[in-house]
Amino acid sequence: MKNLSRTIAAACLVAGPLAVHAAPVKVQIDGVVDYNVIKGGLDGIPSGAPTTMSFLLDSTTYVDSGSFPTRGYTIDLASFSMTVGGVAISMDIPQPGGVDAYFVLRDNDPAIDGFFISLGSVDWPYPLSVHIPDLAPAHDLDFQYTFADGDTLSSLDILDAVGSYGPPNVSSYLWSLGRFGNNGAEFSPETITISAIPEPASVMLMTLGGLIVGAMARRRANRA
Repeated sequence: MKNLSRTIAAACLVAGPLAVHAAPVKVQIDGVVDYNVIKGGLDGIPSGAPTTMSFLLDSTTYVDSGSFPTRGYTIDLASFSMTVGGVAISMDIPQPGGVDAYFVLRDNDPAIDGFFISLGSVDWPYPLSVHIPDLAPAHDLDFQYTFADGDTLSSLDILDAVGSYGPPNVSSYLWSLGRFGNNGAEFSPETITISAIPEPASVMLMTLGGLIVGAMARRRANRA
């Protein structure tokens, strides 16, 4: 029992500092192709083909707008993943100008809530730069999603937004790939999922709990 107590104490000492570190969040958008006329690696991918986009961000790293009720969380570009009909779209790292890309929350902006991605701004959506296989020019990636009311989000804290979203509570959306404002492919988002990833401290404490339960079970078995 003395050794078990020492293990608990040591784990708590390690878990304490870890608890103040970043709180990672994963954003994933799943949907289907609405239409597609892009060539290269996307040539021939039909309407209805599955489309998925995901990325990570840090819930403690954000920029608030000085003009609107919006907050942008810095996207970890290295974590970005997008497939269209099984074909991978690659993120340009760094982005043009070396500026940050944001996943932005809107809360009563005005009287509506929503999400958008933006390059270098938390006020307005601006496309991110991506590449399509077998096509040399960079393409623009746009994503905007507006809810039908201002009650869907309770705050600009992304941890308060953890959950899944989708129809019918949507008033407008744009998820597309294109160039110079002309969309060569558009996608219909069916589910937006925001999930908090367990921190190392949380994982350690869950593991510790399992060790304690196991140790207690062994002690009972030995007594028996």
